[in-house]
Amino acid sequence: MAAVLMGWGPHRFEVGRAAFEELRRRVHARWEKHAIIGRRPAGQYLGPGEEIVSLRGTIYPVDQGGGVELLIAAMLADCRAGATHILLSESGDIAGPHRLEAAQTVESFHLPDGTPQKLVYDLDFAVHDDGFGQIWSLWP
Repeated sequence: MAAVLMGWGPHRFEVGRAAFEELRRRVHARWEKHAIIGRRPAGQYLGPGEEIVSLRGTIYPVDQGGGVELLIAAMLADCRAGATHILLSESGDIAGPHRLEAAQTVESFHLPDGTPQKLVYDLDFAVHDDGFGQIWSLWP
């Protein structure tokens, strides 16, 4: 059984199958600028902003006997549908509901039947704090 590096709902990033090469995190804070005559604008902290987890990986489907394309296709379908799943890393430092906000794939080195020999993916997951799509439940 392959070691799982990270999972997003039913989707797994496993060593030797769909392992990612890069994991990037961007954390933002929300600041509102207020103009002050004769001084630089003052900033007022409004709370946490977006938190993005980006994965980049390369898959060689031919070496793996196929099936990896189905994983990527399923993730793209979830992205189009606005699905939210729990993102959990092996180390436990990334956990909680995340949505796949952007996904990009690049296929290259195609065989005569159209099967790519190389597939590069970039995925951007954002923390999803609105109660699994029920933001209105937070309002009075």
